Amino acid sequence: MTAPAQPPVAPATHWPALLIAIFAGAAGAFCLGKVPAVLGLLRHELGLNLVQGGWIASAFNSLAIVLSLFMGLLLARWNALQAGVIGLLLLLLGGGLALPAHGLGMMLASRIIEGIGFLLVSVAMPSMIVSLASERDKRLALSLWAVNLPLGAAIGMLLTPALAALGGWRLAWLAGMALQLLALLLLLACKPVFRQRSLQASQPIAAQAAPFSVLRQAAVWRYGLAFMLYTLMLWAVFVWLPSMLHGRPELSARHIALLSALAVVANIPGNLAGAWLLRRGMARDTLICSALGLMGLSGLLAFWPGLSPNAAYLLCLALAFCGGAVPPAALSSTHGLSRGPVQLAILQGYFVQLANLGQLLGPLLLAAMVAGSADWSVARWLFMAGALLAALLFAMRPRSH
Repeated sequence: MTAPAQPPVAPATHWPALLIAIFAGAAGAFCLGKVPAVLGLLRHELGLNLVQGGWIASAFNSLAIVLSLFMGLLLARWNALQAGVIGLLLLLLGGGLALPAHGLGMMLASRIIEGIGFLLVSVAMPSMIVSLASERDKRLALSLWAVNLPLGAAIGMLLTPALAALGGWRLAWLAGMALQLLALLLLLACKPVFRQRSLQASQPIAAQAAPFSVLRQAAVWRYGLAFMLYTLMLWAVFVWLPSMLHGRPELSARHIALLSALAVVANIPGNLAGAWLLRRGMARDTLICSALGLMGLSGLLAFWPGLSPNAAYLLCLALAFCGGAVPPAALSSTHGLSRGPVQLAILQGYFVQLANLGQLLGPLLLAAMVAGSADWSVARWLFMAGALLAALLFAMRPRSH
């Protein structure tokens, strides 16, 4: 008698290649942190007024709001590795275009090309990560992907001023390009393992049809709006924290930059804590709702009238840490909600789109509330509203039977 055929053993997670994909995302996110850190220097050297400086700073947000949802469709033509490689090449091209820039036109073109490259990497790498992870580790792997954005932005915020002091802003741009070139070479080295995993996990064409049908699910909108509330509250603090710290004469510009970057860094252990809680079995909705509630409470207390500046700063750190649990919980949901790499990339693009909308709205709303007054305490109502909207969003979710 012939022995029954054994089912094929599912391949284990390829952690080195998976971490390279996360590093590629962080190398792209470097571009998010580098411009705000030296915007004053750029304006002075290139002769830009405040509005023109704002165009350069907001180019990434504007592109993401308009294009990110549709970037996932490119995965119908390219695989995740190809899209990631093209994205990194565009980042290098955009960075290189800025080096000879002496005015607004060239710098804005540079930022647009960098922005498209960043979006391509952002929607492609999660699909690559899913193909590299075992079935058991897919959600954990997507949770860890959430670290790429605060990690890359924090490195950009911390390195750029120091490098600019040594050799001007162009040296900082070259450092970012070196990171992106390293990510590109490492990603190309992953080609054999990615090709092998793609062949093993190839899906029927039917499973990849109707890419935008994935957006019809109520859970997709709930997690997307939650993600927007998260970035709205977070970036309201990130953008205006340096201005609040400027009100303390004992702090030098260097200390203010360091304290501002530390608030971004505080988001990273929150990402890891969120991934760990999900791995330990905490319900995704419970984690997101709790994290947003703690963000709102921290912001409410941070802007409470009469609170000491040190206590307010520590509460801003708490806000960034607690909110860090939202991205791994939201982004890891894409594996269960999508069918095939194109739908997964579209979902990632949808989250990037709403995240950037929150990044744009948060600072604007806080500025509108504080406008014409030196009293920052009025901003506490923004965070209270954020917490209440989060509670309402999850209270209205359909109950499972």
